Amino acid sequence: MLYVRAIKGGFGHRFALARLTRWPLLGRAVDRALFDGDEIYVLPKGSSVTLREIPLDIPVPDREDVVLPSEIVRYFIERSKHHFIMDRCICRTSAHCRDYPHELGCIFLGKAVLAIDPRLGRLVSKEEALAHLDRCEEAGLVHIIGRNKLDSIWTAGRPKEDLMTVCNCCPCCCLWKMLPQLDEGISSKMKRLPGVHLTVDAARCTGCGTCVDGCYVRAISMREGRAVIDQAMCKGCARCAHACPEKAITLHIEDGSYSMHAVERIAPLVDVTKD
Repeated sequence: MLYVRAIKGGFGHRFALARLTRWPLLGRAVDRALFDGDEIYVLPKGSSVTLREIPLDIPVPDREDVVLPSEIVRYFIERSKHHFIMDRCICRTSAHCRDYPHELGCIFLGKAVLAIDPRLGRLVSKEEALAHLDRCEEAGLVHIIGRNKLDSIWTAGRPKEDLMTVCNCCPCCCLWKMLPQLDEGISSKMKRLPGVHLTVDAARCTGCGTCVDGCYVRAISMREGRAVIDQAMCKGCARCAHACPEKAITLHIEDGSYSMHAVERIAPLVDVTKD
């Protein structure tokens, strides 16, 4: 609980603290202490097209407008033997979020959840975890999934190899909004899934700036009155595509078997099947 209080107390200063990691010696020390071995993937925000009935071992049809981020999370929830739901999102609570529900906290999977302090949340059944995921989807939250050493420290869910984090993030309060300020070695641990990218149709873009304001990693800028996406910075969350009033931003998936490729990337990070 000391870690929780420290996170809440320092949350408002996270951008200034993140900039300190750019000092070489301090950055390496922070990386080793809090982010060692991390690999975290951002899943695109679900499109209006949902194909929940498609099993993950069957390739998804090759369509640019079909995105199934919830199916990837469902895959791990279905296979995990242990599920834990946070009673509250620590980020939204710390930031006093007014736009998204505080009670939709992270989902943790894997054997390490048995060590998490029960004051932070509760062990749940697979069915309860799936219902929680549905509520997060309905609220418009974006999933970030993978292994995060920091989570294994502040929750006491250790070892990190047995703890899979499923964050359900809003664009205004996400801890990872500090990515642009972090040392590149640390920020690179949050990844866009291969084969996912977004493009701007310059003919449709009116330069309103809605996408710029909504991009939590500052990957979009305005040039000559039109939005431009920095592909090196973009994490593929697709919030900009949903927010654009002119539908000028398109999410592309290069491979129709997107879901299975995502599973293959994420599965080696944490063993969620241990007793």
